Amino acid sequence: MKTFNKLYGVSLLSFLLSVAACTSETEEQIEKPSPEPSGKVERREVLLTLKNKLSVTATKADPIATADENKISSLDVYIFGSETEGGTYTYQERFCYRENTADMPYGNDVTALDLLVKDAEAKETTALLSLRKGLFVKLYCIANQSRLLAADGTPIDPMTTFQALQQSNPGQKDNTVSPGSPEEADFLKYHTPLIDPASTTDILVTPLPMTGAYTTPLDLTDFSVSARLQLGFKLTRAVARFDIVNDATTSRFTLQSVSMAQGRKGVSFFPLKVIGTLPDAAAGDLITYPARKFEGDNANAGTTTGAFYSYPSPVEDGGYLILNGTYAANNTENIPVTYKVPFKPAGDGNYIEVSQNHRYTVNITKADEYHLDFTIDVADWTDEGTIDDYTPGGEADENGISVNVAGDVDYDVATRTVTMPIVDDTQFTIEGGSGAGYYTRMYYENEDTEHQWLIMDPPADNMVKADAAPVTYTIKKDNDYKETKYPVAFIRFTDKISTKETIVIVQPLSKPTISGTSSSAGCSFLDNNIILYQADVKNPPSMKLSVFASGGSELSFTSDGSSWSDWLTVTPSVKQDASKAEYVMTLNSSSTNFPNPYPLEGTDFYIINQGDKTKEERVNVKLSSLPVIEKSEIVDAGFSSYNTSSKTMYLFDDNSSVKLTVSSLGGCKVANVPSWMTVTPGDIKNTMEITFKQTSSGTAEGVSAKIEIQNLLDNTRSIFLTVYQKLQGVRLQEVTGSNKYSYLESDIIAETPTVVYYPTQKNYFEYKVRSPFGISVSKNANWINTPSLTTTETLSNGDVLTTIKVTMVNNPSATICNTRRKTGTITMTATKSNKTKTMNIKTEYPTFNAPNMTEPPLLASKYSSYWVSPYIETVTQGQYSIYKNSCPEGWGLISTSDITYLFAGTSLVHPGAGRYYKYSNGTDQNYAVSILGAEYTVVSDAAGYFFRAGEGNNQFSLGVATGTNGISLRCWRQYNSSSDK
Repeated sequence: MKTFNKLYGVSLLSFLLSVAACTSETEEQIEKPSPEPSGKVERREVLLTLKNKLSVTATKADPIATADENKISSLDVYIFGSETEGGTYTYQERFCYRENTADMPYGNDVTALDLLVKDAEAKETTALLSLRKGLFVKLYCIANQSRLLAADGTPIDPMTTFQALQQSNPGQKDNTVSPGSPEEADFLKYHTPLIDPASTTDILVTPLPMTGAYTTPLDLTDFSVSARLQLGFKLTRAVARFDIVNDATTSRFTLQSVSMAQGRKGVSFFPLKVIGTLPDAAAGDLITYPARKFEGDNANAGTTTGAFYSYPSPVEDGGYLILNGTYAANNTENIPVTYKVPFKPAGDGNYIEVSQNHRYTVNITKADEYHLDFTIDVADWTDEGTIDDYTPGGEADENGISVNVAGDVDYDVATRTVTMPIVDDTQFTIEGGSGAGYYTRMYYENEDTEHQWLIMDPPADNMVKADAAPVTYTIKKDNDYKETKYPVAFIRFTDKISTKETIVIVQPLSKPTISGTSSSAGCSFLDNNIILYQADVKNPPSMKLSVFASGGSELSFTSDGSSWSDWLTVTPSVKQDASKAEYVMTLNSSSTNFPNPYPLEGTDFYIINQGDKTKEERVNVKLSSLPVIEKSEIVDAGFSSYNTSSKTMYLFDDNSSVKLTVSSLGGCKVANVPSWMTVTPGDIKNTMEITFKQTSSGTAEGVSAKIEIQNLLDNTRSIFLTVYQKLQGVRLQEVTGSNKYSYLESDIIAETPTVVYYPTQKNYFEYKVRSPFGISVSKNANWINTPSLTTTETLSNGDVLTTIKVTMVNNPSATICNTRRKTGTITMTATKSNKTKTMNIKTEYPTFNAPNMTEPPLLASKYSSYWVSPYIETVTQGQYSIYKNSCPEGWGLISTSDITYLFAGTSLVHPGAGRYYKYSNGTDQNYAVSILGAEYTVVSDAAGYFFRAGEGNNQFSLGVATGTNGISLRCWRQYNSSSDK
């Protein structure tokens, strides 16, 4: 079957509908079991029939003799499986055919495939597949294209990308299915390799990529069924073909190479769709194809078939062929020339769309040095089609079809379009001159089967062979049709003998029909409802509508067509005379006429049919926008604040508040408000004020909430703010002493906490303070240095955490050191707020002021008579003169009189070494024993004297350390009732 359409003044709609494509056919039927079953109960045979004339070199049949364009050099059938019919399908296995068997892929998931001729005329090719049972499966075929690319352009490595799904126990209840890879959804994003315009050899040649699929799930879950299934469909070529008719002797143009500008780089396989954005190509989507040499037996002497192949070219791309060659200016001079051949008819006609699986014949009629005259004709690219019978310049209605109208029904011969009012009993007739009659088909725009408003008498036979051969048909409105939608109808007539075709288009004179063809991001059109999404005022949203209204259309905010407001600008005009018109509407929210606030229910406008103003369609426009904070200010001066860049708000317990001015079409509201803050909205306007205030302070640190400012018209359009509850004052976090003698005595959250500190030159304590802006520190104690701020850290809520270190004064006096209980205060003052917090500090021991000393002295008597220092150092006999002055001021070595006091009554006269004495009061003396233990201690009376407490049971010893080394040096001080209490 073949169609020829001369593109002189033919409307785009009628042209597109005249193109006969390689339509998909599917069938599923169950045959009787094969006489030679596979014998494998876990598999089921499926006989796949490809309903194209294909050229393959088969191992079990003679070659099919067809054109190179039908040649199959490789075929991959990808099987995808799922446990349920509507579940997620993942890769299961692959069946492969390769003309060159050395190219056959390998792997446990790959099975070799034979392609066999089904009939003598080679119109169909079959392949027997043995599919694994257990699941529902779908089949996808790709011919002549074994290289696949992922959506991001990454080449697919079959060995790593395709991982077969696994079944643990097919057919059994405990069967576990491990999904394969990729998923069907990812596989459908794969596409062809992209043409590299910089490579002169990267051109499309035969064999050509083709695709086909069987996507109705096959149920292979029943292991008891082994009957062979039979499937059938056609492969569709992924490219368009250009044939060129040129006789250089008459045109004086010798064509040497063909290229294409504004072309697409490749296509996806399922569906066959060009790579790049639609409808308008993005930067980098369009290329100029590498030129292909123009050659062949009839090159420049007639018709050259398959002179050039390209991927589809949408109308919006504005693609064109580039013909390079020479023009014979005279008998001796050939001038190099380059001609552009746009995909449009002569004159003011519309661009045509170059579609896959179609062929386009460029007929060159005349050339000069600057210009080329040509026509473009379109035909089916059927398996057995030829262009030998191509006749340039044929009439548009070459089949002899005539349309007879009367009354209000109108017929445009050039576009073969009937326009009829939607009134009961309206009709017209179509007559044909074929003696054999016609096959007929009547269908509606977008294959609409729900709104069939016309009756055809006799009924269309839908291209099925019939005995009757009527030549007159009556088309009338169905009086029983009560719907409000009237889609454009198409009636196709195919001569039963010549197979030539004519299409008559029937459009209603009724309410305008509207579709949204394109829009800016976030916008939509559905069922006459427009949503315009404004992300920012610098980039206002827009929507392009395609309107069909016989006699023209106009836009109005009133049903009588009397007004239109500038807050919705329209190009090219709000009123257009063309039946099919496009309106681009752009939001102008800065207009003084813009509704404030924009209504929640949206705004209606009307599209009115100029031919019959009683016919109109109402369209509702709703808006949404992302809230934008225009400015912030602090109310009732305080410390509350807002950070624009981080969208962070700080609310203090000081009666201050933050006011935000928010731009949001239709107004906005705040969600997720915590209990410790209040939100007060101003008047609901497109730009409105919202006030935020803390209502309760509490004591929790870093309390925060994530609130949401939502657009009132569309609460999915929102922004989030982080709000922190902030306290003005100073809070103690933790206290850490350098040893166990420095510690926090009270609760950390007490109003005035107390720290016990044992001060020496090495001992210190640290504490951390939390405040909103930092602190300063002062002290009221002469025995410590002014506390130092060692580190600061900014917390997540903006608070400052300061670490403070407290140390004893340098070079302290004996009075300071020997005073047991010292006290003082440390005061922290918060920056900005000047709120203060005081901490008490005190000691429990006198300071034994010796270098490197960290331990405090202990009382050596039950009755607080003597302090004894910690161990200072070990001394050697005979060095009394060196160490007798080692104790600090107020301290000294123990004397014999001290020992007499401590050990209750024995007069100590040197008794000689090794003399033991009983305690007179063992209970009292145990305090000294617990401090000194069995340790020799230096006595001050004479060099070498010592005593040892705890020598035996309730004994002490005195003597001279003759030949004895390692006597401990300790210092002693009597208890002072005034300074030590």
